[in-house]
Amino acid sequence: MKRVLLSLLVLISLGLCAVSVEQWRREHLLREALADLSRQLAEENHKRVEFEEKALRFELEIARLTELRAQTESALLDATEQVQALIRDQSARGYSIAVLAGEHLQATAELAALRELAGQGAEAVKERNTLVSEQNGAIEKANANLRRLAGERDDAIRQLNERTREFNELVEKYNELAKRAR
Repeated sequence: MKRVLLSLLVLISLGLCAVSVEQWRREHLLREALADLSRQLAEENHKRVEFEEKALRFELEIARLTELRAQTESALLDATEQVQALIRDQSARGYSIAVLAGEHLQATAELAALRELAGQGAEAVKERNTLVSEQNGAIEKANANLRRLAGERDDAIRQLNERTREFNELVEKYNELAKRAR
């Protein structure tokens, strides 16, 4: 009986050893799985942090581009208003030049008529001499005004051309920024 008990004890000991080995092997596999899951979690957290940083950078860039677009649109509106004001001013000056040119032609016609009268007699010449002097003064004033207005018109056209060039450059910049923003 002693032998049976001893054999039974050895068999139970071997069974316990096998159970211990199996538990150790299972715990080893679980530790590996746990370590693998911890590594995957760390990688996922690292990726999440990278994506959040990227999203923040993109948000800042979008805000910067939105601000730049707003500034460009504001500058475009200001330039458009200036161009329209210059066009209205140029139209008004063109009308003034036309009126003064008409007055100049009328004064020239009156001067020609007065010259005809001057040929009729010396007394008529003396009487009309003062009138002609006044008309000559008016013609000189009209010519001076015409020259001044023509100079102002040329300046206004030059400014309009500069504004138009600036406006075109601004539109090109705006289009370029709009393409980048897409």
